[in-house]
Amino acid sequence: MRPEILILILGMALVTFFPRFFPMAFFNQRVLPEKVKKGLEYFPISILSAIVFPILFSNGGGKIEIQPQYLIAAIPVFLFAWKVKSLWGSVILGMALYWGLGFVL
Repeated sequence: MRPEILILILGMALVTFFPRFFPMAFFNQRVLPEKVKKGLEYFPISILSAIVFPILFSNGGGKIEIQPQYLIAAIPVFLFAWKVKSLWGSVILGMALYWGLGFVL
């Protein structure tokens, strides 16, 4: 293996590891106030929204445009996730609906 590739892989490993390790090590010994804990509960849904909504409502060129295949697959997945609260179930259902609709539409 070329040394540049090895350095690149090690650099990516460090960049991936340290942002996850330091907060975990820092907050492990501290008690967070209740308001901070409550605020942190909104991070997963805000990140998911930032990933999903541009896919559903943008054509990739910066224009707002509804993507019907994505939206038809997303609505049942949102309802399933809201009722069942299963991450893996939602992912599997979303993939199955998206792939299934790819054959139909």
